[in-house]
Amino acid sequence: MRSEQLSAPPVTRRPLDLEAEADLARCGALKDFWYVACLASELTATAPLGREVLGVPLVLFRDAGGAPRALRDRCLHRHARLSAGVVIDGRLCCPYHGWTYDGAGRCVEVPSLGPAQQGQALDGLRLGPCDVGRLDAFPTVEQDGLVYVFMGDDPARARRPAFRVPRLGEPGWTTYFMVTWFPNGVTNLVENFMDVPHTVFVHRGWFRDRARRRVPATVERRQGEVLVTYHQQEDVVSGLGRLFNPRGRPMTHTDHFFSPNVTRVDYGFGEGSGFVINSQCTPVGPTSTWVYTAISYRLPWDLPRALVARALRPLVKWYTTQVIRQDVEIMGVQRDGLVRGGLPLDFRSTEADQLHVDIEAYRGWLLAGAPGAPPPDARREIAFWI
Repeated sequence: MRSEQLSAPPVTRRPLDLEAEADLARCGALKDFWYVACLASELTATAPLGREVLGVPLVLFRDAGGAPRALRDRCLHRHARLSAGVVIDGRLCCPYHGWTYDGAGRCVEVPSLGPAQQGQALDGLRLGPCDVGRLDAFPTVEQDGLVYVFMGDDPARARRPAFRVPRLGEPGWTTYFMVTWFPNGVTNLVENFMDVPHTVFVHRGWFRDRARRRVPATVERRQGEVLVTYHQQEDVVSGLGRLFNPRGRPMTHTDHFFSPNVTRVDYGFGEGSGFVINSQCTPVGPTSTWVYTAISYRLPWDLPRALVARALRPLVKWYTTQVIRQDVEIMGVQRDGLVRGGLPLDFRSTEADQLHVDIEAYRGWLLAGAPGAPPPDARREIAFWI
């Protein structure tokens, strides 16, 4: 195998501050986006749901009209966790003393005050529920089977609308969701989801085998996005990937990053077959992230596609679960190196990492509060070996 001479020496880059980028008070403009809080199916009419986004504990529930609501998960009274309570007629009831809140975070009932809902005279004051304050409330949006929450100051000034799930509901396409906890931060995860070189080591035999093949690619950085187009039609996806390309047609492959936390990976095999892996990362803490992955696929056969797709869905889901578990494990390995290393943290990058450098540029700019102009648009031709 001949080696490829790189056009530039390796670059040393300091990784982003994982603690700051997962902290609402320090994450800069990273808070000015919509983040997935849960699957819509997880949120019922009777039970609240506890989540944490950017270090803030949230309780989600459905109001009387069925709309999702998000409040800070802490009762005003004695700070009990509201997600351990119940929902009655669209209102959230604390499990400790029954203080009850509406979707806007207003306290609407204090059971100990009795039918009058007003305290007895005490130094001339007669306090009721409206006098105890209000819980922090966070805007929500429900779309494409997901519930999104906005953690910034004004959702009208969000930097991007809530992301739409690709291929959802399109004829011939089947979509399912996977929810996975990863022991790492968002920057490292989105880089992993768009990283081809790791697949021949982490997913050997499951997704791609090492072929000692040169892969040219185009990396485009523009308007908060990073698009990678791979120019290697002879590339082969192993394992269950053969199901989508039994005739050995040329493969098209693109990886797409959308600031600050979304990746979309597309594989196509002619006009009749392909799959899309869309991952949305929700930061919980410095090395704790929930990832909501929508996997859409279209099979190549002339048989009734919907019938065959439904029949094979358990197999496809089992397979993708194994691959994602391998990524969970390697992200834990990287986390251990980051938090236990004891040395100054820096990343050494080569030509194969250009897309990661661009992702870090956008996320670093947002983490700093988006000062001035964003990283300039750029287009580069690269090559690496797998």
